[in-house]
Amino acid sequence: MIKVSNNNIYVIMYHYVRPIRNTKFKNLKGLEYNLFKKQINYFISKFNVLSNDDFFDILENKRIPKKPSILLTFDDGYKDHYDYVYPHLMKKKISGIFYPPINILIHKKVLEVNKIHFILEKVKDIKLLLDDLILHLKKNYNETFKKINFKKISLISRFDDKETILFKKLLQTYLPTDTKTKIINYLFDKYTDLSEKDLSSILYFNKNEMTEMFKDKMIFGSHGCNHERWNYLKNINLNSEISNSIQFFKKNKIYDNNFSISYPYGGYNNKVINVVKKYNIKFCLTTEVDSVNKLNIKDRYMIPRYDTNDFVL
Repeated sequence: MIKVSNNNIYVIMYHYVRPIRNTKFKNLKGLEYNLFKKQINYFISKFNVLSNDDFFDILENKRIPKKPSILLTFDDGYKDHYDYVYPHLMKKKISGIFYPPINILIHKKVLEVNKIHFILEKVKDIKLLLDDLILHLKKNYNETFKKINFKKISLISRFDDKETILFKKLLQTYLPTDTKTKIINYLFDKYTDLSEKDLSSILYFNKNEMTEMFKDKMIFGSHGCNHERWNYLKNINLNSEISNSIQFFKKNKIYDNNFSISYPYGGYNNKVINVVKKYNIKFCLTTEVDSVNKLNIKDRYMIPRYDTNDFVL
């Protein structure tokens, strides 16, 4: 676990939170629900647990409390967050900020990043998956395959082995959009026994559940529409991702004046920040690892976050 210091705010990023060992998907990487409850108890005993408004006030005034502080954030709109996280936060009388990509709610689709998770959950032998992916690339998309410079792909990660990193990066970053979509669907259909419609219904929360959470002081922010890497998008597509997601929250009355963004995949650059500033966004969350402190508190569009695994007791 990381060393905690006074005059620092630790923004924590969560994804799957569930009793994993007691579910159908026992190999899914996530935080066990019992560990989540222990973690929340630890945060309550050792930190100021901030609300969305608390955090915004600190950014505005640039006065960080002396006692270490925590802000809880939850990405991707998982049903876990409604079934397990929300009731426990209510029980403890604290809140979190939730960032669902809106097209999972509108179109009942499964994000490609989640399809990859469930492929990996089904197949323990990552070498088998990687070999299948590369063979499929060579056979069906050889010109694309020949353009990939494998030596330049960084295989450094805090949580995955090198073969898993390569598998993910090929499917998330290094293939053209149409190609990666076709290959992800090929692997998803081949290795899982799930339909996209069925998985969507069990994986994500819905608008009614979001409305219930919002009425109970849970806050929502933008994670875009399609969970794309914003730093790779053209301006017209980037504006669409942001404006359409904001309109969804406003239309459904799940909108807070201190509205924020969690960059999908942590993808941002100066161009993204300049576009974001047009939408009255109060702060933006990255996946860069650090605390909020006196050195970076002015950078409200580049807020760093820790992963929940950095605080596993």
